[in-house]
Amino acid sequence: MSALGARPTRVAQRGGLRRALVLILGTVVWPGIAQFLAGARRLGAVVMVAWVAAITAALVMWFRFRPDRAQIIDWLTDPSVLQVARITGLVLAVLWMFLFVDAWRLALVRSLNFWRLAVISVVNITIVALATSTTYLGWNTVTASKDVVEKVFHETEVKSPLKGRYNILLLGADSGSDRFGLRPDSVNLVSIDAATGVPVMVSLPRNLQNVPFPEDSPMRAVYPYGYNCGSECLLNAVHTAAANREDLYPRSKDPGLDATLDAVEGVTGLKVNYYVLVNMKGFKSLVDAVGGIRMNITEPIAKFGKDDAWKQVYIQPGKQKLNGDEALWYGRSRVQSDDYTRMGRQKCLMQAMLKQLSPEQVVLNAGEIASSSAEMLRTDIPASELGAFGDLALKAKDRKIATLSVVPPEYSTVTPDFEQIRADVAELVAKSERQVKKRRPKASASQSAPTTAPTTEPTTAPTTSSPSAANNTDDLAATC
Repeated sequence: MSALGARPTRVAQRGGLRRALVLILGTVVWPGIAQFLAGARRLGAVVMVAWVAAITAALVMWFRFRPDRAQIIDWLTDPSVLQVARITGLVLAVLWMFLFVDAWRLALVRSLNFWRLAVISVVNITIVALATSTTYLGWNTVTASKDVVEKVFHETEVKSPLKGRYNILLLGADSGSDRFGLRPDSVNLVSIDAATGVPVMVSLPRNLQNVPFPEDSPMRAVYPYGYNCGSECLLNAVHTAAANREDLYPRSKDPGLDATLDAVEGVTGLKVNYYVLVNMKGFKSLVDAVGGIRMNITEPIAKFGKDDAWKQVYIQPGKQKLNGDEALWYGRSRVQSDDYTRMGRQKCLMQAMLKQLSPEQVVLNAGEIASSSAEMLRTDIPASELGAFGDLALKAKDRKIATLSVVPPEYSTVTPDFEQIRADVAELVAKSERQVKKRRPKASASQSAPTTAPTTEPTTAPTTSSPSAANNTDDLAATC
């Protein structure tokens, strides 16, 4: 009798374990099913119908409107959308946690022995922990994105592409106790095809002399023959020279910056749409926030200047991951080097960040990236344009970057031939457009082909045979 009586008990126990797992795991796939099967049927039915309705509505909206990548990025960078998503996500997460806890209660029946109770409890606690951590990660990411957009991209003026291109000025600047005013020592103008995302980069040395200003620039009235007031009147000193000239730029928030933009336009012949000013100390924090940058160092890079040469600390050659401090020195060091080699290293550093920064890193380090970005960036790109520029950035990620640098021996920095520089910049842009048209396959009536095939994420560190070689090349990635 005892044997006959034991068998139904074991079956009940096995069935109880299966039932419990169905209730708990079913809540992951279809919230409300545990309550419908074993608890409050009305509550379970309401939640199940709401879940199906939400998924159906999302699918209908997606296939009805078919938002493109730019539109999706616009939503992900709109502070009002992010605020709604943040609150909605939190409320849904709390309700989901309630359903998990209730499913756990319903799964705990008296017929289960200790180890089966333990299995069910471990499974449920694991699921709740994963859901909680995912909720926190989502909240942190959305909050960080909202903060960055509100703190950095607060301008409102939208500027259209010029001749089908966006020209964005990237300035790397530092203001320290050893210098008067802010001096942008890294000056790179990136010109991007607004349709294809194919970029070219024009780099100007900080010590470029006699830089001209366009005819409509207020600085032209002060320096009609260029910024030719002596050997100290270099490109990177234009900002300081015009910093307090509200009389020249009466509606400007930063006259020095506007004067620098005018100077770059005068040198290159390209009208600047937007600027991005990068504070070098903030750049250091950004590199640390994304976990470092992989580079292949070909020669020792000094981590000291002329005033602290006694340190004799170097970044040693070899494949390695640079932290923020090392990456900053890699891009700035001029000891046992020169401005032009440094410009090449800066290009390779930007290329490495463009290729290596992944969406996973952004999500997992959203808070740190947000705080460093707010400290690092200043720009006049409005938040409303982030969708378009985010889409362009993703297109440019797998494109070849042709570069031109105004450096010796091709160009003199003391007595530059600006007509030749402008002609060479125009040819660089024209060449990139010709190559895009040449590579673009003809689309058939039934199928439209992409302009280029995507490339895979590099798994090895970039190799820099000669940093200065990156100054003038048709393929920055291949040179670095």
